[in-house]
Amino acid sequence: RIQPAAASRQRLVQISALPSTISFLKPPHSPTQRRRCKSLPTSAERAKLEIARSRSPSIQKKVRFADSLGLDLISIKHFDDTDMPEVPDRIIDKFKKARALHLNNFDKSNTSSQSVFMELLFTNPGSLPDFLDRVSAVKVLLESVQADEFSLSGVVRVLNLAFQKKVYLRYTLNNWTTFMDILAFYVPHSSDGQTDKFSFKIITPTFLEVGGTLQFAIKYCVVGGEFWDNNKGNNYRVRRHIFKISPPREWENGWIHFI
Repeated sequence: RIQPAAASRQRLVQISALPSTISFLKPPHSPTQRRRCKSLPTSAERAKLEIARSRSPSIQKKVRFADSLGLDLISIKHFDDTDMPEVPDRIIDKFKKARALHLNNFDKSNTSSQSVFMELLFTNPGSLPDFLDRVSAVKVLLESVQADEFSLSGVVRVLNLAFQKKVYLRYTLNNWTTFMDILAFYVPHSSDGQTDKFSFKIITPTFLEVGGTLQFAIKYCVVGGEFWDNNKGNNYRVRRHIFKISPPREWENGWIHFI
C-alpha cells in the first residue's frame, strides 16, 4: 500500500511542476489552392510543345496551293527589258476575238472625246529682235505667254525705275463689260540692272464658250505713275477652241499581250 501512495505523490509533483498557463497550438490553416492562368498551357501541353520543338527546331511551315491534279496554281517568271516575251497562240487567239468584239461595240457607240485648245492671236514680243529697245521705250512689255486647257501664264519685263513697283494683269471675258486685275509676282534673281521680270498665272475659265476670246493688258505702277502695255491698242487676245477627237485608225492594228 505504501508504494501506490508514493507513486501518486510522484505524479502529483510532476503535474504541479507544469506551468500554470497551458497554451494550445492551433493547427495551421490549409493553404488556399492556386489557380493557373487560363492563357498558360498545362504541364501536359507544355510537354507536347517541347517535344514538337525538339523534333523540328529549324523547320518553318510552308503553304502550297495546288489544283485538283496536284499542280501549282502559280508560276513565277523573270523577264529582262531586252527580252521579247513569247505569247502563247491560245492567248493571241483569245485576244483577237475579244478585240473584234470591242471594236464592234466601239463603232456602235461612236464614242469621241473633246480637247480644248487656247490659240494665241499674237506673237510673243520676247521673240522679236528689238524687244529690249521697246522695253526701254514703253517701260513695260509682255515677254511671253503660254496657254493650255487649264491655265494662262506669262512673263512681263519692266524697266527698273524704282525699287517699289507693282505689275497687274487686267483681263476680260466679255469685251470689257467687266474685268479683273491679277497681281503679278517678281521673279527672283531676274534683275539685270536695267529691267526686272514679273510672272502671272490665271486659271482658264471653263465657262468661256467655244470661239470666245480672253483679252488682257499689262499695267505697271511705279513712283506714282502708271504705264500700260495693251499690244499697241489691240490688247492681247486668246481664243478658245474645242475639237472632237476620235480614236486613230492605228488602234485597230494595236494589241496587248498577256502572259
